[in-house]
Amino acid sequence: MKKELKILVSNVEVPSARLGSWNNRISVLIENDPEFFDFILSPSNSNLESNLYCQKRKWITYNPLFYRFQLEHWVARDFLTAIRDISKSAESIKIVVMDDLILCEAIAGLKDKLSCFVELIFSYHGHQLLVPESFGHKIDKIFFLTNLGYLESLAVNKVFSPEVFVVGNGVRSDLFYPLESNQKQQLKRGMGFADTDELVVWMANSRPAKGLHIFLKLVEGLAPKFPHLKFLVIGNAGKLPIDNPAVYQIGKIGHDQLPKYLQISDYYFFTSLWKEGFGLSLVEAIKCGLKVITSINGGIEEVIQDYDRVIRVKEPNKVQAWIEAFELLRKKDFEAAKPEKLKDFHNYENWELKFKSAIEA
Repeated sequence: MKKELKILVSNVEVPSARLGSWNNRISVLIENDPEFFDFILSPSNSNLESNLYCQKRKWITYNPLFYRFQLEHWVARDFLTAIRDISKSAESIKIVVMDDLILCEAIAGLKDKLSCFVELIFSYHGHQLLVPESFGHKIDKIFFLTNLGYLESLAVNKVFSPEVFVVGNGVRSDLFYPLESNQKQQLKRGMGFADTDELVVWMANSRPAKGLHIFLKLVEGLAPKFPHLKFLVIGNAGKLPIDNPAVYQIGKIGHDQLPKYLQISDYYFFTSLWKEGFGLSLVEAIKCGLKVITSINGGIEEVIQDYDRVIRVKEPNKVQAWIEAFELLRKKDFEAAKPEKLKDFHNYENWELKFKSAIEA
């Protein structure tokens, strides 16, 4: 019998090459240290010895009378069955649930029924977390992306008992880094742009909360004033409701293709209209040396506090506020971004160290 086992619980496939904030981080962690987790429960067909295929099923009915029964015997059944079996071969287990409060609730209900000691850890990837009192006391640790997220969560919960760790987020500095001026121009030409073009990036999915509709309106305001601007829209798969030759729909691209678009660009608009947990794409753009115009919703202010080449938009629902912010940004004489400082800015290695240390604490 092993003294302690570490279990990772995910409702999406890990390891995985799919785009996504924590998916990439966890996949890299597993690649770097495949033995850190003794078991990985996710809907993955990976050949890793630690992998156990578990799938979160859809609810059959939303009738509250059947909630608990469905949760345990259908929705989270695979995960609970696997944890029961694993628990028989350990004196204690640490269970890390990745950003799924439903699975966390199901495991919290199982916790006292197991014969071994269980530490339940919830890794949260939003901003403000409301923890139901019915099972919140059974969560031992919660990981937040920012301290602002923790403080706002503390304020909205009547009872908030878990131990808290702020582990942040991390971006690989070997992928996201600024190019020298001549390298940038050469890559820019190779990708079909002129030396005189100034490239503006917007990058997210097309949910209204990400502000694509705001960005497209400010494009109409900026394009006539600045004819050398080209606008790259990355991540949106649908047809754009705009007919402007200065707008380039890049669409969804792989994580390995993303850095070059940022490296040839000059400005990044982060038009988030919701309480961002972290803003990973914002950090990716910063690490590539772009000048940034951003809203300051959620944890964004904490994330960008060590970066100078940024203009904050306090009224992000107003298109004119973004236009004025961009005009101000162009006038500012910023010091050139220092590659070594950008390398250390929310880098992946620091995140992995904090994440592992918090689990083992």
